Amino acid sequence: MKTYIRMAVATIATMLCALFLQAHTPGQTQGQTQGQSAGQAKGQTTSQTQAKPTTPAQTAKPPAKVQEPDEPIPPAAPNALFPALVARVNGKPVLGRDLEARVRAELATIGNPSWKDLRDDYKNEVTNRSLSQLIGDELLYQKALESGIAATQAEIQAEFDKVAKTYPNDAALNSMLMDRGLDRKGLTRELTKNLTVQKYINETVSKKLVVAPSELADYYKSHPEDFKHPDLIRTSHILITVAKDAPADQVERARQIAQGLLDRAKKGEDFAKLAKENSMDSSASQGGDIGMTQAGEVSPEYEEAAAKLQVGEISGLVRSQFGFHIIKLMDRKKAGTATLDEVRSQLTDFLKNQKEDAELDKVVKGLQSQAKIEILIGIGSL
Repeated sequence: MKTYIRMAVATIATMLCALFLQAHTPGQTQGQTQGQSAGQAKGQTTSQTQAKPTTPAQTAKPPAKVQEPDEPIPPAAPNALFPALVARVNGKPVLGRDLEARVRAELATIGNPSWKDLRDDYKNEVTNRSLSQLIGDELLYQKALESGIAATQAEIQAEFDKVAKTYPNDAALNSMLMDRGLDRKGLTRELTKNLTVQKYINETVSKKLVVAPSELADYYKSHPEDFKHPDLIRTSHILITVAKDAPADQVERARQIAQGLLDRAKKGEDFAKLAKENSMDSSASQGGDIGMTQAGEVSPEYEEAAAKLQVGEISGLVRSQFGFHIIKLMDRKKAGTATLDEVRSQLTDFLKNQKEDAELDKVVKGLQSQAKIEILIGIGSL
């Protein structure tokens, strides 16, 4: 699987949420692990699945040449891993702070080891891979603009609001942005690029791909072990975030908000609607649904509370390192083998993503062959 392509369509919102929580990578729900294959899904609806944009592309005529004002390149922070400028793509800068964000997102999946403690060959590998991702992103972004495809102001504002919602207040958001060498204008610029790339991929690649029923059947038949699963539960939740070491007044404020939502849920309000409108987790857009999980895939507090619930029952407030959860048990599944009908949707997404990766790899390689790419740091060949 082409890693830079997967990162190209990951949202900045989930990346920034992950940095704040210091526990998860882009696209991942609080308490869940990442990196499942189609078979590992085993009938699950997981929030790790890449979001595909649904808004059609702009119909403006493509400009003959993209002309964008160059932003001043901010100096590298004193403790930065990389210099301020690490590459140029057709004259456009690739910043060291963005490379560091990608590297740290990957390191988060293995427990956030200290950079100085890593072997030199691994440092080179992760830097090479992350820089390839950023160059792929930039090439796709430039191609999107040349094709007349761009995110709308409404889409950008909605994504900004999603980021802001994952922080308890404006001060926390501003502090995180400062740590990344950004301000709100810079965040908006990153969101604009990311959403534009998403839209370009959807319009030129994703919407044209089809997975035939015979492909599903063939994959299912040839990978029987992939579809065996242990005991599983499917839950939805509402999360009100508060840091584990937050001051008492902040914890109490978060608890009061969560309690109010719990009272409304217990009185019969639509749980999915409450989650979509109020949850601070990335699963909010799915009505709080984090799909099927097995033992060890969510935080211990979450898992223990969910295990006590009957299907359809709603928990009390559950405190974890992420904040206060309200959990609803949606389904239980005993250990066994998922049927093709049970995994059809997830398997379709998986095979479609494989096709998308292959097509995007061709697109990016074609763009690379025509681009002027300058690597300004000393790492291995891209």
